[in-house]
Amino acid sequence: MAELKTEEEQIEAFKAWWKKNGVMLILAIAVSAGGYFGLQAWQTSKANYTSEASSLYQNLVQAAADLSDEDNQKTVTFIANQLTDDYGDTGYAMFGQLFLARVDAENGKYDEAIKALDTAIGKTEDVAFVAIANLRVARLLLQQENYAEAIVRAEDVAEVEFIAQKQELLGDIFISQGKREDARVAYEKASAALGAGITHPLLDIKLRDLVKG
Repeated sequence: MAELKTEEEQIEAFKAWWKKNGVMLILAIAVSAGGYFGLQAWQTSKANYTSEASSLYQNLVQAAADLSDEDNQKTVTFIANQLTDDYGDTGYAMFGQLFLARVDAENGKYDEAIKALDTAIGKTEDVAFVAIANLRVARLLLQQENYAEAIVRAEDVAEVEFIAQKQELLGDIFISQGKREDARVAYEKASAALGAGITHPLLDIKLRDLVKG
């Protein structure tokens, strides 16, 4: 390209370049800016979304502190359902179902409580949460005297940190069935799983009662 010798030639060259490339340059800048500001808006929206879910969950926890109050039960039920409907992809919705199950259980609605827990299980891959929910389902099934299914749900819990709870629950199920020897073995496994130096007064009482019997 020949060297541009005058200011007029430089201006004319720029005009020609702009005519050829200006639109594409503007579009590139617009896309870049749009992407940046779009990302900022998305991040802000996500933060607000999570904050709203958190605020609702805190209100739920406060109401759940006293579930003997009928108004608190209604509040927990309403918020838990709202979290599921509007914030179903957050952990708050998952934990809300645990509280909803407590309300249902308080009122003897065991089938609905189990449904709430199973809904929560279906929303997560968190193994600890799933273990806790399965243990709660098993206890509800025990309340319904559905012993076979209660054992199945308890046996689904394989995480080491929940072995003591699992074995104690199995012992409770066996006691309800009149299987005292099976209960004793389960309680002993629960005691052993607690580890040295850890006491569980209620479990000790259960074991002593079996020995006395």
